[in-house]
Amino acid sequence: MSEYPSGELMVPACGAGTANVEFEVLTGLSVKFFGPGEYPFTTIMRETTSESVAYDLKDYGYSTHAIHNHTGKFYGRYLVYPNLGFDSYTSVEYMQNVERNPLDWAKDKCLTGEITKAMESTEEQDFVFAVSVQGHGKYPKEVIDPDQTITVSGFNEEEAVGFEYYVNQIHEMDEFLGELTDTLSASEEPCVLVVYGDHLPKFSIEPEDLENGNIYQTEYVVWDNFGLAQQDKDLTSYQLYSYVL
Repeated sequence: MSEYPSGELMVPACGAGTANVEFEVLTGLSVKFFGPGEYPFTTIMRETTSESVAYDLKDYGYSTHAIHNHTGKFYGRYLVYPNLGFDSYTSVEYMQNVERNPLDWAKDKCLTGEITKAMESTEEQDFVFAVSVQGHGKYPKEVIDPDQTITVSGFNEEEAVGFEYYVNQIHEMDEFLGELTDTLSASEEPCVLVVYGDHLPKFSIEPEDLENGNIYQTEYVVWDNFGLAQQDKDLTSYQLYSYVL
């Protein structure tokens, strides 16, 4: 984030609601246009198409791929992604040798190979949208991973074990991002990698606990391998793709 375009990202969810953040990022539309508490992925997006970054890039000759290391039916993605303009969708059922964490969520390191396969599957340019799942809750109240190496102090006692588990999971997710950027650095194609947080984890986090004082802000960073100018800007999730383009 110190070297590439980045900033705070205002999202419509806290503790849960990945699919609504995903909807805003992909379409440029705010979920405030929908009913209170509605998830477009479980309602209208199963029946109709919508403008999206995938459709925009298809007009410029891109192939479009969605990847998620969880089940294809989660949030109805197997029905929604075609309506959002994706040519292919790879869910965990179609992945080989997937490692799982103690809560049985797939570890994110499997995504590097899947992203590479998607990019290499066509001759033309590719838009790849990958949804990560390793840091997902429900977080444990007892230690379930004797091999975790990071300890945490100062968190509220009732949730300390779960938070420590979460920190160890996102440490591994950071390692995955390191492997992914190393892989893309070696690519002969110009690549842009946009990484964003969907929402804060489901803990008793109050605004005063955070440096930015906002439980509805995460972060994003735009990495590339060809020298984009660094321009930091705080955004909403529905502004992200148009800003990147």
